[in-house]
Amino acid sequence: MNLLRAPHREPGRSAVVSGGLLVGLRSVVSLIVLVLLTTGNAQAAPEIGVNAQGEARTITQPSQPHSGPGSDDYPYADMRVSSGGSGDSAWYVFEPADPHPRSAPLAVITHGYGVFSGYDSTSALIRHTVRKGNVVIYPRWQTDILVPCPGPLHIEPCMRSAVEGIHGALDYLKSDPSRVQPELDRVSYFGFSFGGILTANMLNRWESLDLPRPRAMFLDDPHDGGFAGDGEPALDDELTGIPSDILVQCHSGANGVMSEQDKQDSSCNALFPKLSRIPTANKSLVMSHTDTHGQPELSSMHGVSDGSSTPTADSWGVVDAYDYYFVWKVWDALRDAAYHETNREYAFGDTPEHRYMGTWSDGTPVIPLKIQDSAPIRP
Repeated sequence: MNLLRAPHREPGRSAVVSGGLLVGLRSVVSLIVLVLLTTGNAQAAPEIGVNAQGEARTITQPSQPHSGPGSDDYPYADMRVSSGGSGDSAWYVFEPADPHPRSAPLAVITHGYGVFSGYDSTSALIRHTVRKGNVVIYPRWQTDILVPCPGPLHIEPCMRSAVEGIHGALDYLKSDPSRVQPELDRVSYFGFSFGGILTANMLNRWESLDLPRPRAMFLDDPHDGGFAGDGEPALDDELTGIPSDILVQCHSGANGVMSEQDKQDSSCNALFPKLSRIPTANKSLVMSHTDTHGQPELSSMHGVSDGSSTPTADSWGVVDAYDYYFVWKVWDALRDAAYHETNREYAFGDTPEHRYMGTWSDGTPVIPLKIQDSAPIRP
């Protein structure tokens, strides 16, 4: 789900460069580009077909399945939302509700660059994850375009903010027994764009940062903006601190970061080779493709996982079939495989279940997911 959008801001806030921070014009422009990378394309005109009676009809997207990973088979009807902390160490907590469980697995979802308030950008993913039976922590690690860090020029302040947000949310949950308690032996992490870079680095240092041990990780088009150099230099030089038994999916869209000039070896193509300690059977490098067969089209631009469950003019897009049949499906399957040793075929290997992206209303299959076990991946 993609929608052209500007950075989300707190009312009355503006991007201010402090006197002690020397950032050149090129860096500022590049940061704006990094923010606007989470944009989508305008929707194409409807694809029109003709039925057996010669009547025109619009070809529409697949609807959400009713069973299996990514489905609307939700054990929880609602979620409880709490927030706390301050500034760039703030956080949100989302708990399953109706019914209220005593405990649940934990999922940490880290947003991309340019999300200065709220959680609209990933609200649909969050809601799906919670209603599937997980506590979600969402660290609000950014308050303005250069605060706490100017992208990859100095990533460590953003790392610190994200970690403080996670710790603050965990302390909040643990301090109140009436809250759904996070099961810290069942923890998964999801990171989009710059949040994917942060996630990879955090999990590489999870022990020294006192973070819950990761069992699964989904990275959606991880990217640091590129203006500090090609190949995601904001990533840690090595990622050998990530546990070797983790389950991993790394996604890059055919029309995302890699489609930009000189960035074909960025995003997952830069990150995946650093995961050599993880067995091939436990990791997948995948690519989605834009499919314009029907309406709305399915876009593989940067931001496939983004979207609001209640979109408005100031929101971030809508849920589409690439959520149901790719992002949510694989995200659910990763956790199932990590915690229960089930549904591996939906998340690993070039299997029919993993490749399948749904079927348009006229019976035409959506362009399948491209799946590899090594980099580079190309459109």
